[in-house]
Amino acid sequence: MPYVAAYSNELGPRESELCIEAPRNGVPRIAYVHPRRDDRDAHGNLWARMTRPPEGERGRVMFDCMDPLRQRECMTGLLCQVCARPAETSAGTVFVEWQRPGERGPKPLDRITTDTPPVCGACLPVSLRRCSFLREEQSVRVLLVRKSVISGVSGTLYRVRDDMKRWIPSEQDAYSSFNKPRYPGMLAQRLYRKLRGVTVLETNEIPPALLAAN
Repeated sequence: MPYVAAYSNELGPRESELCIEAPRNGVPRIAYVHPRRDDRDAHGNLWARMTRPPEGERGRVMFDCMDPLRQRECMTGLLCQVCARPAETSAGTVFVEWQRPGERGPKPLDRITTDTPPVCGACLPVSLRRCSFLREEQSVRVLLVRKSVISGVSGTLYRVRDDMKRWIPSEQDAYSSFNKPRYPGMLAQRLYRKLRGVTVLETNEIPPALLAAN
């Protein structure tokens, strides 16, 4: 089972768990009623908390969704999205990309920003063979990446209700670059990396050094 896959009974925070916080700079921001030390990343973004049912009581696997915290873990540490082992090698790191809905064509190789964690050499051939989406999607590209840089987050954007007491969702999948001021009402659910030094690999010609790395 892919490590980053979400389960149907892993649920995000309720609106009643959120509050308005006024930090020292005076700009109100979204926060939890009962804060924890690890709620925010180094850029001050508040991350979605997820319920964690016991492993034997997990619900249906949602292959087309990623758990926010496992996705963040894999993107931060360049861990394989399937097995959670290190995916970075001396030859580079492999990412699998495809054309998203609304995109007019493949992204230029020097302009790719992704929220999809890498894949290690051991899991890559298995994923390409067993994942029906990767087998059938014509725009799939296997990318060997020399360097990647954490660049931003996306998630649900909230706005303050008129009575200034509660947050209500106003936009889904909003993106916030680390090069710009963050949104005070952002509940982060995805971490992104910019890919640099990208080479497209043929799926039937993966370098042996990558396959043997793990």
